[in-house]
Formats: sequence, structure tokens, C-alpha cells
Amino acid sequence: MDVSRIRNFAIIAHVDHGKSTLADRFLELTGVVKAGGHEEQFLDRNPISRERGITIKLAPVTMKYKLTNSKINELTNLLTREPVNPIISQEYTLNLIDTPGHVDFSYEVDRTLACVEGVILLVDCTQGVQAQTIANAYKAIEKNLVIIPVINKVDMANAQVEKTKKQLMGFLGIDESEIFEISAKTGLNVEKLLKTVVEKIPAPNKIATSPGFAEVPRNDKLRALIFDSYYDSHKGVIAFIRVINGSINKGKEIKMVHTGESFKVLETGIFKPDLSPTDTLSYGEIGYVATNLKDIHKVEIGDTMGEARIETEPLPGYKKVKPMVYASVFPTDTQDYLNLKKALEKLYLNDSALQFSSIFSKALGAGFRVGFLGLLHADVVRERLEREYELSIVLTPPQVEYKIENGEFYEPYAKILILTPEEYMGAIMKLCDDYRATFITMDNRNQVSLTYEIPMSEMISDFFDNLKSVTSGYASLDWELSRYQHVDADKLELLLNMEPIEEFSEVVVKERAMKRGAELTKKLHGVIPRQQFEIRIQARYKGKILASERIAPFRKDVLMHKGKLVGGGDFSRKRKLLEQQKEGKKLMKSVGTVEIPKEAFMKMFKKN
Repeated sequence: MDVSRIRNFAIIAHVDHGKSTLADRFLELTGVVKAGGHEEQFLDRNPISRERGITIKLAPVTMKYKLTNSKINELTNLLTREPVNPIISQEYTLNLIDTPGHVDFSYEVDRTLACVEGVILLVDCTQGVQAQTIANAYKAIEKNLVIIPVINKVDMANAQVEKTKKQLMGFLGIDESEIFEISAKTGLNVEKLLKTVVEKIPAPNKIATSPGFAEVPRNDKLRALIFDSYYDSHKGVIAFIRVINGSINKGKEIKMVHTGESFKVLETGIFKPDLSPTDTLSYGEIGYVATNLKDIHKVEIGDTMGEARIETEPLPGYKKVKPMVYASVFPTDTQDYLNLKKALEKLYLNDSALQFSSIFSKALGAGFRVGFLGLLHADVVRERLEREYELSIVLTPPQVEYKIENGEFYEPYAKILILTPEEYMGAIMKLCDDYRATFITMDNRNQVSLTYEIPMSEMISDFFDNLKSVTSGYASLDWELSRYQHVDADKLELLLNMEPIEEFSEVVVKERAMKRGAELTKKLHGVIPRQQFEIRIQARYKGKILASERIAPFRKDVLMHKGKLVGGGDFSRKRKLLEQQKEGKKLMKSVGTVEIPKEAFMKMFKKN
């Protein structure tokens, strides 16, 4: 393939700004699908993703696009300043990667940008520039990619085109003439944008590094970047790759640089968008490799493929993806344990970020501790377990993992970027103070941009919900893990009649312990039914009881039998019966265990 006619690019945007709809129009213009003959958001194959209107998994596709002779002359003169031979048309190979917009999947976006030479930065002009718009644009700027700024939904009645233009001009430092105005839904100016992709985005000749770009010498020594993968029951792990140097073909012996895993290539091909086999993948191309490996975790995003018997220098930017939050998952019916295990194993095969291990709870039985990238990732996995595998589960609230060294706790902190209209700035700053966030910087050139550091434990509680509440939904948030900091913290235990209930225990910082203990004891008081003996609910922190609730026992009237008073009016007999009842209740307290129905756990773990 003529490398000069390859264009590798991605679409980046905030959540729900129209990436997948724009991809639909590109697929129609290039003949991959017929207009009106496919589902909307065609590249979003997951029904949950389509229903929610958000891309939760990147999707690559290879398109063929022909330009007429007059257009070719115009583009060639602009790019090379040299005339071309008069011909009817030239065909270009366009490799598009539609990226996730949610912050949980930011590492996937980063590795995607390492595979392309340019991006379309898409902004919904009914919402304006938002947090992930800026975060993803910074990633593209760091990699020295060509950025084509595009304003979408200009046909909407509430479109704020001029305001959004000013935001982009101020943020990117560009001229107004460089900004495209389109409607991905109607197709307005979309073909003009596609021609500009060919015009402005260069052919493959560089590789992304940090902080900038480095020239890559052309040679035959294979290096390919893995930017995604999934499991196929027939072909094993399918690795999505960008070939940086050399070529790769069926039968070639390959070794992954970081994991050290070796395999023989079963198949190579491109995305149309379904897998389409080709004889080879060469310098500059984006495609897939069927590895025949049976464990997706042996093929890590960001790893480098090289030839098995040749020392290969790793490509920059690799890091091992680690879960950010953890939760416990139990089947509501203990007989579903094996079904839950099989379901998690299937999800595990196609989700390289998912981690899980077996646990046992006295109250809930056998279950799993599961690690997620963030709250959206956890919610999507929960919904897939319930819908795709028809499981009824109890999911504990996601919690961050503290580092513990020599008995000391170290709390993970996140650096957050908040974008908001100016009128909400005061409310947001107060909210951040309430959630132990530390102010870093502010920029209010076009709209207010606030940067804070906040404990992850605070951020994953109800911080985002309250941020949306105090800003009437106008603020947006992006975050990244920044560091761990020593903190005065310990485990807050919930006790039922002095027995700790592990499922309700959590690590809490000292200043939150009293409030959290009172919240949990009160909430548990409301979900445990009365029983034949007294139940004491207590919150214990560092050996001290911080909060307590009491559930009184049912009282049986021992002086009545079948609706009639027992014995005559002799008070001593009545007193004896009451004393016997009192002694019996003491015995029940000492030998009785508190029954907690699973509905109580579901109510406890359900958000208010």
C-alpha cells in the first residue's frame, strides 16, 4: 500500500457530543454502510452504550475514499507544492478510531492518540467546551497531533455557535476560519470535513512520544503498538495494533516486549468494521492480529509487538492499567454463585481492566471482590451482569483502595478539572471545600476553569451528583490519579450485638468517622426487622464507639394466654412470670444471631 495515501485519525470529544453520529456519516460517505440501512451509532455495538448515548469502547474502522482529479490537484498543491499528473481519481485509506468520551477510559484514548497523526476535536455547541474536551485536546497537543476543531449540532434551536467558537479560539489559540460548523445528524458540511481530513492530516511518518513527537526511521524491524484487544472463542485474543515499523503477517513469531508473551500470528487484517483478513499489515497501517492466546490479560494495552528472536525497543507511554475503585458482588440466590463466576469470567475475557477474586461473607455467602476503572465502569459491568446473564446481584458501594505501610494509611488523590459558567463559581468552591479538596488554579478567560486536588474517596461518593446539582447541570468534570498522601484513617466497623459485619465496614478518615458512623447506624436501624431479642447497632472506630442505635425486641405478654389473664390477681405470680421472661431474653441475647435479610443489604447499598 502507498503510505502517502493513508490517513490515521481519531474523533475525540466530551461524553454525548456526537462522536458516533459523525462516524456514521463518514461510514455512509465512504460506502462502508448504506444511508438509512443501518442502526444509528453503528460502531457502538454494545446495546448499553447505544441506549445511554455514550461510547464506552473504542471502535476502529478502515474506509476507502476517492477524490476527483480537481480535488487531488488542489490538495497536492497545498501539501507538496508540486503539480500532479492529470488522472481521474485517487483512492485514500482512512483509518478512523471512534474513542470513548468518559474519563474512566482515558488510558484507551491516550493509546489511541499514539496511533494516529491527527484528530477531529468535536464540540456540541448546545453545551460548549467541557472538561473532557480540554483533557483530550491536551493529550493531542502533547503528542503534536494535527487538530481539526469542529462545532457540532449547529442545526439545533438552542445552538450557541458564536459562543462556542470563542471558547475554542481562546482555548486552542486558533483563527475562526479554522473551525468547522457541522451537523452530524443531518450531514451538513460532513463531506467537506472528510476532505479536510485528507488535506490537513499527514500520512504516517511519526510516532507519538511524551511530551512531543520523534521521527521514526523507516526499516524492516517490526514494532507495533497495541491499543485495544478482545477475546474471540475461535481465534483467541484479537489485538488492535498500529504498525510503527516493518510488517506483520500470518505465521510470524511475535513477542510482546512488556509481558514477554510469545505467539505465532494466526491471522492479520483490517476493520470494515468487522474483521477482514489481509495478507499483511505494513508500516503506517492500523489493523488487528489474531494471536490464538486464550487469556486477554497476556495482551496489554500500550504494549509493543516485536519479532520473537530480535531485541525490540518498547514504544513510549506504556503503563499497566489498574482498577481505581473496588466493590463486592454477591448473587442474591446462593445457588447462582457458579453462574456469577462464569459471567465474570466471560466479561474478564473482553475487558482487560476488569479484575476479580473470590471472597466469602458470613451474611451473603460466596461472592467476588471486583476492581473497576471508575463508577461508570462499575455501573456498566453491573448492568451487563443483570441483563446479559440474567443475574440478580448485590453490589456493595465502590470504595477506593488505601495503601497501608507500617500501619499507616495513604489515601489516593485525584487532580480534577471543573468547567463551569461563572455564576456557579462560588457554589463550586464551597462544595470543593466541603469535600476536602485543595485549590490549585483557576482560569476564567472564556468560562471558569477550576483545578483542584481531591481525595478519591470523596470524589466517588456523591461529589459529582452535588456538583451537577449546585450548577443546574452545567458543570463538567475530568480527573486523573495524581498521588497518595498520608492520612489519619482507620477502619470504621459496624457491630451488631458486638459482632462486626465486614460488608458494612469501610476505611474512613478521622474527620469523617463520626458523621459516617451515625449515617450507617441510622440507615441499618431502618432496614433490619425487629426480632425476638434486642439488637444493638454500633459504629466502632479506633476502639471507640462513635454512634449507636437500638432495635427493641418483640414483646410477648406472658400474663395473657389465649386472650385470658393467666392466674388470678396474685401479683407475686405475675412478677415471677415476668422475671422468667426477662431471663429468657438474656439467654436469647447470648446465643441468638441477628438475622439480616438480603433486602436489607440491597437497601443499605442503594444510593439515596
